[in-house]
Amino acid sequence: MRSDSSRTFTELARRRQIVDGAIDVLADEGYAAASLAAIAQRVGISKGVISYHFAGKDELLSEVVASVLAQAGEYMGPRVTAARPGLEALRAYVRSNLDFIDGHRRGLRALVEVLRGSPPRAGEPAPYGPEREDAVTALARMLAEGQRTGELTEFDTRHAAVALRASIDAVTELLRTDPDLDVQSYATDLLRLFEQGLAR
Repeated sequence: MRSDSSRTFTELARRRQIVDGAIDVLADEGYAAASLAAIAQRVGISKGVISYHFAGKDELLSEVVASVLAQAGEYMGPRVTAARPGLEALRAYVRSNLDFIDGHRRGLRALVEVLRGSPPRAGEPAPYGPEREDAVTALARMLAEGQRTGELTEFDTRHAAVALRASIDAVTELLRTDPDLDVQSYATDLLRLFEQGLAR
């Protein structure tokens, strides 16, 4: 697979257009309906154009996941990094995660559709499993740093990271059934719960 650095501006723009079209189909119609033909129709191109830029549906959907995760990292990373270890970092983590979800609802719905629609093959790890594990590991490290500062009490950082990560990830599922969910109110309540439970 060619790297982005070897592609022309026009090629990159077309790939971005196809990824955006895939996100729209996934968000509106779900994983089962996200065929290359449906995505091509949404974008207004031939299926052959998609095949020129992507080896198949799996590669295109992997690019959807990578694109959404990259945007999330670019938004959340600087906010969490800039926060002091402890409660400030916890607040930055929760707020930046849920602010991103609130502002990128379609992209997150598409991401969830890909994750739900990509079952593991026999003898292979779950698709995108390493990304999930990396997120939990990074969060556990952040919580451990808060313990070292004395702001956070003693607890199993991995257990807390799994619980917090699951609480954040649940929002994308809630948005499937309640598109008007007040994500900011959810963030406030979630922070209150974890601050009370983890603060010294």
